[in-house]
Amino acid sequence: MAARLMHDSMGRRLRRPYHWTAFAAIFLALVTTLLGVRAGFAVHAASVPPPYEVTVQIKGKQDFNITQEHVDAELVAHPVRSSQPLTLILVDRWLTGDEKLRGEIPDNQIIISSKLDNLETKDTDVEERFSGVALARNLAGSDDAHTDLSYDIEKAFTKNVSVGHGSKAVVAAAHTASVVLDKSATSSVIFWFSVVGLSAMLTAAFLVPALRFRSRWESRHRRLAVAQRKLARVVLDLEALEATYAATEASRRPEGFTSAWTQLQKLSLNAARNEDPLVGALFDREQCLGKETGEKLAAFEATTRKLTGLADSLMGAGSVHARLAGTGSTFDKLSSPINDAATALLIRLEGAPGKMVAGADLAVLREALGTLLDAAQGDIEQIDAVQAWSAAEEQLSGIAQRLIRQLRRYPHGKRPPIPEVGAEHNQLRSTLGLAPVSQHGALHQLHVANSVARSILGDTLSADQKQKPNAQQESLPARLLAKLAQARPHGKDEPGKLGRAKIIGLLAVLLCASLIAAGIIVYSVTKKPQATYDGSGQGMFLEFDDKAGLIDEAEIRRYMEEDFEVEQHLLVAVRDAESYLEPHNRDGSEYRESTPQSVRQAIWRIKNEYKDRMDPVSQELPENLTIIPLLITDEGKGIMPGLISGAVISGTASWGSTSGWEYGSIYESRYPSMEVAHAAEDFATVLKRAGYEEPDYNATLLFWILTFMFFFTVLNLIQLVQYLLGATSRFNRFSRGSRSLEQARRRLERLALGLDDSQINAVAVLGASESGHADEAGQRLFERALMMAWREAEELSTMSLSERLGSGYAARADHLQRLVALLDERDADVAKRARDLVLASRGAGGDAPRPVVLPGQQ
Repeated sequence: MAARLMHDSMGRRLRRPYHWTAFAAIFLALVTTLLGVRAGFAVHAASVPPPYEVTVQIKGKQDFNITQEHVDAELVAHPVRSSQPLTLILVDRWLTGDEKLRGEIPDNQIIISSKLDNLETKDTDVEERFSGVALARNLAGSDDAHTDLSYDIEKAFTKNVSVGHGSKAVVAAAHTASVVLDKSATSSVIFWFSVVGLSAMLTAAFLVPALRFRSRWESRHRRLAVAQRKLARVVLDLEALEATYAATEASRRPEGFTSAWTQLQKLSLNAARNEDPLVGALFDREQCLGKETGEKLAAFEATTRKLTGLADSLMGAGSVHARLAGTGSTFDKLSSPINDAATALLIRLEGAPGKMVAGADLAVLREALGTLLDAAQGDIEQIDAVQAWSAAEEQLSGIAQRLIRQLRRYPHGKRPPIPEVGAEHNQLRSTLGLAPVSQHGALHQLHVANSVARSILGDTLSADQKQKPNAQQESLPARLLAKLAQARPHGKDEPGKLGRAKIIGLLAVLLCASLIAAGIIVYSVTKKPQATYDGSGQGMFLEFDDKAGLIDEAEIRRYMEEDFEVEQHLLVAVRDAESYLEPHNRDGSEYRESTPQSVRQAIWRIKNEYKDRMDPVSQELPENLTIIPLLITDEGKGIMPGLISGAVISGTASWGSTSGWEYGSIYESRYPSMEVAHAAEDFATVLKRAGYEEPDYNATLLFWILTFMFFFTVLNLIQLVQYLLGATSRFNRFSRGSRSLEQARRRLERLALGLDDSQINAVAVLGASESGHADEAGQRLFERALMMAWREAEELSTMSLSERLGSGYAARADHLQRLVALLDERDADVAKRARDLVLASRGAGGDAPRPVVLPGQQ
């Protein structure tokens, strides 16, 4: 809430900015909810039978064994329902132009003429002269739709009549009419899933930028708040700093001290002037995440960090120059890295084999370290604490150089790198009037001595093991996650030109992949069953009515390239062509043709020759029986006029070509067996297509819906991963470096629990040591380093997964491990020295020493 309502220095209210995509996401969330409800009703409606039953009426005298009784019986066995009331009427007359072309019939009516050809007449006054279907105008929205729907219903009737159906052909036409005239919303699950999915993905796509905007703004606001607190602290400390500066005699103020005080004043004033414009820009919708605002914020942060460092350095240096309390803590900051390096060198050399380094040299090193730490206590009565500490540092540097010369006489391997000195350390030295750390300084010489000793003795300290570089190369997924979670530098919230080019390229690749995936899915759900041409006639049982034995079953199976999914019996009826057809030569052609009436009569004549195979009432063949008429000419050629089947041809399926039925076209083949095989293949394909209907939704629309759904789904998943990587949660325990961090925390806990024992051991040593002040100072530095390590461990534990994947986290974790290992080594060294001292004192006076359990021992 603090970020939501704030005020600037003038008392004006500042309101938190919001991105417009947040409101778009809310609107799309409502749309998604409504679409989800609509999809639920649509899918549920698919499981409920349509409310209306199609009424079928037979008028006049019909051929093909079509009667009202037979149709009603077929409707009882196979009822036809529709989403709207429909009445289908089969008439034995031709249709008028008003009925067929303009749909001028009662609403919701469909009239089918059983006349299969138009009336051939030159008398234009005859109104009833059209065959086909008349469709009520209210059932079609346009002239084109009226023509297409009429054609579909007509074909459903004629193609079933052409294979020998009567009543089933009428019912098939009624079923087709109920499907093509269904005006209810699609009940396709994949369509509604895609629509709702796209809407949900669009919602997420708008929500993610809004959340990202909010996250980035909050990040900048937190950074600003931290920088403001630092500035406020410096401003509040200015009075104390001014008093400290004034308390220091002008003659005792080094040039670096005066320069730092002048710089502090200028920087604090400059930062105070820039604070209000920066706050205003951060709460401005247009500027808050701009590049310029980011650069100003980064500069403001850098200024406050520098102010904090200057203030700390000035406060510590002023206490030294003015001989105020706090001198010891100031020198402790300078002495701490020297003490760590010297302690590590002492522990390393005390375990060296033979007489590599004389014990007297180690004693001198320990004594020089004690002198430095003693000087670091900063006695205010001392004339010049800086000079005393500088002299002690110079003495320690000389001893370290002597040790280096001794160590270099021994063979050694590659020397480990020397740690760098931080800028804060040199800043503090400058305010105290000390020169920056050089190659001749104590800190550098101790680091060199440690490096040489380590190259000779190897990794003898546990801290050395933490400094080994990881030779194993990270896996590709780990590198990708690190790249994905990599945070941009301060002030670089937006990617550069190269970064934008990469993003655009990746989005283009993702879009292409989405197009391909959507195309594959749309094709698979809308494709028509096709011939495979890789079968062998499986599921086909052949029967022959061939008294002359003209057809060879082996030849038929040889040419078969399709299989039947359901068992089918095919009866090949061989007949004389001249007896069943009326073939005649075409004008100017060597090929012959027949008449549509002749072809139809031949098909129904052959069907009626197998009354024993038909249902005695409906005169329909069994659904698993198909008759293939094969008419043999006098020249021995074969003619296939059509099929006679018990299977109803529904949907868009049709057997081969109906040119013979419609136009009387015939083809005389020299290979009758091959023609039978091809007819069987066509029929197998027909059965695969039976029942297939065109989708009741727009396939192109589905394609684009799926494309963008896939696109936004992957895009949102990537952004979700980025969000999870940036979240601080329990998943961090599985991240890189978590195990080593937990190990460091456990060692810190052990050191903290043993702090009392460490203090007792230190007292035992300093009570019998000539450098008691030095050991006391070392114990003080140990406790401060322990507290610093605790704070570092706590901060590392709260870092997000994305921060842990960065290189900075690994470096800080390694540094923490080395610090904890060094603290452990120092604690063990003090305990060892205390144990040796106590055991030696227990043997005084001739008494045999008995085992003594010291604090920290088990």
